[in-house]
Amino acid sequence: MKIDSLQSIIEKLENLFSKFNKQFFNDELQKPIITVSPDTTSGAYGWCTSWKAWKNKKSDDEKDGYYEINMCAEYLSRPFLEICCTLIHEMVHLLNLQNDVQDTSRSGKYHNKKYKEAAEQHGLYVEKDSKYGWCNTTLAPPTQSWIEQNCSGEFNIYRNKPIKLPGARKQSTRKYVCPCCGMIVRATKEVRIICADCGIQLEEEI
Repeated sequence: MKIDSLQSIIEKLENLFSKFNKQFFNDELQKPIITVSPDTTSGAYGWCTSWKAWKNKKSDDEKDGYYEINMCAEYLSRPFLEICCTLIHEMVHLLNLQNDVQDTSRSGKYHNKKYKEAAEQHGLYVEKDSKYGWCNTTLAPPTQSWIEQNCSGEFNIYRNKPIKLPGARKQSTRKYVCPCCGMIVRATKEVRIICADCGIQLEEEI
């Protein structure tokens, strides 16, 4: 049996990005770096960086670079259409970044009406969450129909969540995570820490 690799997963995601960019975004999106990594936010299916996280060593221009769209490895076990929805969700964030539209607040967690408007113009249906705003997205029926007819590529592998061993000692440290870049800091007491790269306060992961 052929075993899928991380490379093959990223190639599938890049192929889907290209198709969705052409079909739903009129090929307006700059190509990002697409990554797959573990969820460091306790529940996010993916994210789009709010800054150009990847730089070209051959360029001295600070404006050069690439945004990053990450798909969390644990949630590649979801149905194919749901993964497509997450990718388009993050592509909407990318579109707004390119157009200098601020579509979130509260360290990127609260999705405002500008996000809802852009998402519904690009193939998604949006419902409001009482805590995180207009973040609950599903594929609009025409979008789902187009994907079913034109896309394939089920993801056959995903990252398993850590197994808690019986009798394992409870950690006495606190874990703080940057909601943008995922940087992790551990401390033995309650602290307030700012990520120097993102300028955002780290949040305690409970």
